[in-house]
Amino acid sequence: MRYLWTSIKLQFRIPISIFFSLLFPLIMMFAMVTSYGNFDIGNGYHFVDKYFLISTGMGMLPISLISFPIWLGESLQNQSYKRLEYFGLKSHHMVISDVFSYVLLTTLSILANIVFGFIVYGLNIPSVGYLFAYVIQCLYCNLIFLLFGAIIALLVKNTRILMPAGMVLLFSSYIFTGAFSSFSDLPETFQSIGRFIPMKYVMNDFFEIWTETELVNVDFLLLNTALAVVFTLILVLILIVNKKRKN
Repeated sequence: MRYLWTSIKLQFRIPISIFFSLLFPLIMMFAMVTSYGNFDIGNGYHFVDKYFLISTGMGMLPISLISFPIWLGESLQNQSYKRLEYFGLKSHHMVISDVFSYVLLTTLSILANIVFGFIVYGLNIPSVGYLFAYVIQCLYCNLIFLLFGAIIALLVKNTRILMPAGMVLLFSSYIFTGAFSSFSDLPETFQSIGRFIPMKYVMNDFFEIWTETELVNVDFLLLNTALAVVFTLILVLILIVNKKRKN
């Protein structure tokens, strides 16, 4: 718990992490809902009930595609874990606490979007069971992207390249998941790509969970679980290859 508390404090000392994960999605929600108006979309729901899904996803992606890979890349490059072990600290405890700090930051980002949408625009809040299902599936999606972020950090060893590489992946994901326009209005090629990105479901299909139409999104769970297996295997393979090179 002490390691975890230290990791959380370090998170809030990284301005770009806080901006993209907490402030940027709220700014986008304010800009879009204010510009278009919080119009009625039927059954007692309004535009904010749709758009907050997008702003939530926009806050989750930078955590796993920019903040996490940069942190991991810098930790590996400067061998901070190895040096801290000389002081009796356990590196695996620190790694676990750091990963959990990013999960907590993601949770905070999700809750910030919900609270902001509710206070400013009257966002509808589902019952506890559906709300819990929504948050858990969002975090499950984020874990897969954290695995992908770890792969990026291990493959792109130069930390100066991680930032521009992360930004390219971030805005590419925004485009293919319908963050800047309705997903149904995207070209068919873009939609085909987007269907293989789990965040597409968070930003669009989770509206069915939010409106209490379905408790889980089966297509999302199947895709996310398949990617979890693939990314884990790739990560293990990279670690094995790196270990053999050192030996």
